[in-house]
Amino acid sequence: MAEEETVFCTNCGAKNNTKSKFCVKCGQSLVKVTDDGMEQKAEQSKTTEQASSIFDSATSRLNSWTGGSGAVKVSWKDFFSEVFKSHTEEEAEDIFIAGTKKTTPTLTEISNEKVQPWLFSRILIVIIAAGVLLSVMSNLNQNMVGDQVAVDVITCIAVPMSALVLFFEINIYKNISFYKIGKIMLLGGILSLILTLVIDNIVGGSSLNFVGATLTGLVEELSKLLIAAYFVQKLKIKRIFNGLLIGAAVGTGFAAFENIQYMFMGGQIESITGALMRTFYSIASHTEWCAIATAALVIVKGSQKLTTNTFMNPRFLKFFILVAAIHMLWDWDALVSFGQIRMFILILVTWITIFVMIHAGLREVKALQLSVKNDSEVTERG
Repeated sequence: MAEEETVFCTNCGAKNNTKSKFCVKCGQSLVKVTDDGMEQKAEQSKTTEQASSIFDSATSRLNSWTGGSGAVKVSWKDFFSEVFKSHTEEEAEDIFIAGTKKTTPTLTEISNEKVQPWLFSRILIVIIAAGVLLSVMSNLNQNMVGDQVAVDVITCIAVPMSALVLFFEINIYKNISFYKIGKIMLLGGILSLILTLVIDNIVGGSSLNFVGATLTGLVEELSKLLIAAYFVQKLKIKRIFNGLLIGAAVGTGFAAFENIQYMFMGGQIESITGALMRTFYSIASHTEWCAIATAALVIVKGSQKLTTNTFMNPRFLKFFILVAAIHMLWDWDALVSFGQIRMFILILVTWITIFVMIHAGLREVKALQLSVKNDSEVTERG
């Protein structure tokens, strides 16, 4: 009987499962090598191949901005696989107690293979359940306007808060406590909103035409980034996953408070439908955009202090302009006719960029672990 085929990536040399079509490490299309030395490309339909080519080109470009090379494989199924599995209360508690001196793992104890968050989904369910219970209470006690206010508030912050937990889980270094993240979310969110108002009063403009939407995107993303940069500098952040988390914390505060503001526009309380729409669209908005921009800043910053040159670095600016452009396209009133299609595309682009950042973060962990291993071997030989 012939031996089973072995699949090695021709781009990075990583070993892959024979059924894989893309390299688990770099995302490149695989070439199968049989016992007789013949190469055989993994079969793909023409349509799939074209779509894959476009996707690979996009992720390859984004990956190059992080300092990597090659396309990045994005597997939604693998990323969210733990969501559908059973987990204990103890496992949830272990996640939340991370980040203290006693619970921060060493670099060698960290897994550099993949991240599979799940607790965020439980947090989302709990908050939504709380919203449903508040809605029942509001219907039973219709004389109390405050009950409807509570329903709207808890509903519209459901997705931003669960998204923050997701980024907390993604931080595989587990070196920042949820206590610190909670402070950054509250203070950072409010400060970034204040800074936005200050800059808005200077530059003016409130319409959502092309110029207005562009200004909104630039001002809001810059305001969040500057506040996140303060915490990056204060906490001496130098790792990509840490940058994603700090940015997500500031962005979550901004998103949550802004959502609450929109619940009371025009002096009237928004309906539950409006609250649900606001929280649904938070699946890819301020939390994720600020996470991307802050992680890009950390990539450029490294172990150095933040300087003007850091903010002017082309690699950082590419990511910042990307999130500002996504924000502008999100708000631009001329694109309203495209409806859900526009939102779907922008959500997809946002999360693909986050996956590229996660890939870059895992690459960084592998490099750090390899460096520690090499240093250890040199010490032993010495």
